[in-house]
Amino acid sequence: MKVQVAIKDWLTECEVRGYTHKTIRGYRITLTIFARYLEEELEVTDMNDINMAVIKQFTTAMKRKGHKATYINGLLKSAKSFLQYIYDEYDGTEGSFNTRNKKFTWLKEEKPVIKTFTPRDIKTFLDNCRGNDFLSIRDMAIITFFVETGVRCYELCCIKPEDIYEDYVIIRGKNHKQRFVPISPHLKKAMMRYDRCKENYFAYKNMEDYYFLSYTGKMLTNSGLEHMVHRRGKGVEGVRVSPHTFRHTFAQLSLKNGIDLYSLQKMLGHEDIKITQVYLRSMDNADIIKLSKKNSVLANLMF
Repeated sequence: MKVQVAIKDWLTECEVRGYTHKTIRGYRITLTIFARYLEEELEVTDMNDINMAVIKQFTTAMKRKGHKATYINGLLKSAKSFLQYIYDEYDGTEGSFNTRNKKFTWLKEEKPVIKTFTPRDIKTFLDNCRGNDFLSIRDMAIITFFVETGVRCYELCCIKPEDIYEDYVIIRGKNHKQRFVPISPHLKKAMMRYDRCKENYFAYKNMEDYYFLSYTGKMLTNSGLEHMVHRRGKGVEGVRVSPHTFRHTFAQLSLKNGIDLYSLQKMLGHEDIKITQVYLRSMDNADIIKLSKKNSVLANLMF
């Protein structure tokens, strides 16, 4: 089987499995890079010619180009999933190999230093949203939602009115897995104001069946949210101004406020708690000492 044919086969399988458009797009991009290297550098166009030696050559070539370990590992993970699918689907008759029996060499990744928004940064965002027009009220609700729940950008775009309950919201995360995030008093206030404004604004206009809408009544997009956050973040410096930074901020502040790691894992929708532990490593000793004092065992016992 030709490599390009096999890639199309795998991308179709991703659609059958119900992977999100973002996930499928990620596979398409990374496997295009992989296939281009095979063809242009190794003259490999057939699945039968791919083995671990080829994978190691690909890894070395990416390192020579100066790519970071996290980026290269991402390419390797995509290639591994693709190769295993082709092997399993055709019982090894169409090339590829059983990646479960071969040890993939992952590059050692640097421990990331996660920068988050400060309380002053959050205040700047909220101040920049002040106004009585639809977009100001909507953006205030969105920023508050990000700060109070730590949801991913696309997860917020996909929220529907029927997902909203009295004190929680159903979030449809990666691979269509559902989780619940609570509605705090601050978030409830912002959502109620948005609900009233949305009802008046779209009284005589058509709108799609999503909770947060564009001014034309359409579903929000990742790029649209990125642009909005960047615009409302005017004056915030020294940190990446993006929706995902709100997720980092929520996680670190939640830990500092005393939430346990397993509860945070559930709220963030992480399948592996090791991902959540990254936020714990980012806390300095002063934060840990302060948290320990706040959660003293004897101080919290009722005698």
